[in-house]
Amino acid sequence: MEFNINKLLLIFFFLINVNASVITLKEDNRYKISTKDTKVYKDETKNYSINEIISRVFSDIKNDRLNFKYSGNTYWLKFDIKRTTKESYYLKLNNTWLNEVNIYYVKNKEVLKEYKTGLKYNHHSKAISSNEFAFPLDLYLDSYTIYLKINSANPILLPLEIIKENYFLKEQNFNTIFDTVFYACVILMFFYNLFIYIISKVQIYKFYLSYIVGIIGFLLYYDGYLLSLVFYDTALLNELFSYLFFIMIFISISVFSSILFQSKKYANVLHNILISSSIYIMPLLCLLAMLLVYFNLLTYLYLLHKAIIVTSIFILLLIVSITIRQFVINRVIVSKVYAFIWVIFMLVTMFYIMNFVLGIVDIQLMTKILKLNIVLEVVMMSLLIAYKLKISNEENLKLELKNKEQELYILRQTRLASFGEVLNSIIHEWKQPLHRINMISLDLEITYNKKGLTKEYLYHQLNEIETQTKYMNDTVTQFSDYFNPKKEKEKFYLIDCVKEAIKLLSVKFNKNSVNYLINCTDNKISTSGYKKEYIQVIIILLNNSIDAIVKENIQNPTIVFEIFQRDNIPMLCVIDNAGGIKVKPIDKIFDANVSTKDEKVNSGIGLFIAKRIIEDNMNKKLICQNHYDGAKFSIIG
Repeated sequence: MEFNINKLLLIFFFLINVNASVITLKEDNRYKISTKDTKVYKDETKNYSINEIISRVFSDIKNDRLNFKYSGNTYWLKFDIKRTTKESYYLKLNNTWLNEVNIYYVKNKEVLKEYKTGLKYNHHSKAISSNEFAFPLDLYLDSYTIYLKINSANPILLPLEIIKENYFLKEQNFNTIFDTVFYACVILMFFYNLFIYIISKVQIYKFYLSYIVGIIGFLLYYDGYLLSLVFYDTALLNELFSYLFFIMIFISISVFSSILFQSKKYANVLHNILISSSIYIMPLLCLLAMLLVYFNLLTYLYLLHKAIIVTSIFILLLIVSITIRQFVINRVIVSKVYAFIWVIFMLVTMFYIMNFVLGIVDIQLMTKILKLNIVLEVVMMSLLIAYKLKISNEENLKLELKNKEQELYILRQTRLASFGEVLNSIIHEWKQPLHRINMISLDLEITYNKKGLTKEYLYHQLNEIETQTKYMNDTVTQFSDYFNPKKEKEKFYLIDCVKEAIKLLSVKFNKNSVNYLINCTDNKISTSGYKKEYIQVIIILLNNSIDAIVKENIQNPTIVFEIFQRDNIPMLCVIDNAGGIKVKPIDKIFDANVSTKDEKVNSGIGLFIAKRIIEDNMNKKLICQNHYDGAKFSIIG
């Protein structure tokens, strides 16, 4: 009696297990396959055929989900199907990262049908349907057993479900429309950012464009489009390109984040770790993965994928930390919005990677959330960067206008300084005729008192006064013409400009006993531009040379003017013997805040203004160099 009871108990438990592992297809639209419905066998040899597997003993799955995490092994799953309807169904695996998935329909240990639609690294066989891992349940027997052979270097997370054909096709259509809209939006935003980069040349756009390309490429790989559209017969290249896109994403996103949130300035330690991880560690891991892919070493590849996943999460955590720090310390609202959007995007991406391993949320649903998140991030960040660029351009324009105003102010001050020099020259030129007029007046008075004033003598003296006043009038006219605000380009001779500048500074030449020499190969050498401003530049150069001569107490001070043509280009050189320029590099002499003189006397603005006049206003060139025992300034053009 005891034997019979045990036998009955064994039969009872056997029946329970059989019933628990049978999936009955009725009229429902969808059947979720759970661990209770499925048994598993771990094929550590990876070489068992279906005929060998049928005779093996399968065991229950211990976890709550069909999640085998990382493993270098091949897994076989089996579950029983019972049909009570003639409706068409599909078996669907919501994981497109599996390397190989083969399905066998077995009844009474006989294989009735099989599909080998998996993707091994070194070969590719045609997929059954529009979905890479969807198999038609097209055996209309009352019952049979399904065996699934699964091989993957990635986490083997298997959300399995059976879907009625019409619902399956609707889902496929929805996924196609969703992906079309997604890729259209991202590609559109790529060209939007490319257009802004071409116009603005702002370097941050270069990394953002690279990031968008990496996202598009990697998701095309993930969705299977890269394989089906480009690398149909070369699955190896498909895998290699996926790693290249992965590297592009993490390098671009790290550099972009570091520039956008100024991590080098505000979080130097985190910045160095982030750059090292993304530019050195991640590419190295992916390079090793490429080699393992090439040599088909899946046993080691799954271990390396662990390191890649961990590094990815680590990089994302670094970016989140840097972004949160920027959010806290930055008081600008736009920057806070940047940081908020970026943190949300990074967190969603990090959760997606973790979910890929842990299977917390349905993979397809999480993929759609990630894609929506990418679209929102790309659109928002693109608009915000463009807005910030607009604000930056407005600020630069204001700064440029302010600088222009400052330059005009400095130019006026320089003109006033030149006016002072000119006024001294006018005074000097007027001294002699005024003295002569005064002497004539005195002589007329004395002659008149002596009663010797004749008509002829009076006319002679009055003519002399008229001559002197005419000379004074001509002198004023000549100097006032220099300050005429008329601004029209004209052709003028270089020799004339030099002579006028010397005349305007004649007092300073005489006072400091400075000699000058003009070496002109042709008096007809001319140029075009603004003559008055050209003369002002010569005056600035002369003032600079004379001041240097006085400061250095030069014996036999001399300034040489050289006027010649080189390759039909007019050149004017002003050379002194004041000891040369001590500033290094010598071109800094033209900076606004650099002076070789006493700052109380001169701020060094003269040469800065001279260079602006020649190069900005007249499109010529002003250079300087040390020449023997002095300095040589050359106006080219």
